Formats: sequence, structure tokens, C-alpha cells
Amino acid sequence: MAKTSLQVRIPDEIESALLELAPDSRSAFVREAIEEKIRREKAKRLEQAWIQALKDSPEDVREAKRWVRADAWGPR
Repeated sequence: MAKTSLQVRIPDEIESALLELAPDSRSAFVREAIEEKIRREKAKRLEQAWIQALKDSPEDVREAKRWVRADAWGPR
């Protein structure tokens, strides 16, 4: 995978915490933090889209109850 360099200015207190938490590889720490933030944002957007779809086209209560019963019927 191709990589791009990113120069970011951070406050001194963040740099201190970064040095304490990732003394050997600040780049890896920041990269993992960015990746995690991206995952959370994608999940948040997916959830928002799902909620909007339910608002635009609500589920039939009877159909939902059938799914709940089918799920509860599974292995015990």
C-alpha cells in the first residue's frame, strides 16, 4: 500500500502524552488512532443511514414481531 506523509501540529500537552504512551513509534500510534477514528466514523454514518431508512420506511410491527419470535426460537 502506498503511503503519504502527513505533517500535523499538536499542542505540547498532546505531544507529552504521545511521548509517554508511544516512546518508540509515534507514527504507528498516530496511524492506529486515525484508523480507529475512521472505523468509528464509518460505523456512525452507517448507523445514521439505517436510522434514516427506518424513519423513511418504518418496519411493519407484525413483521418485526415475527423476526423476534424466530430469533428467540434458536438453539438453547
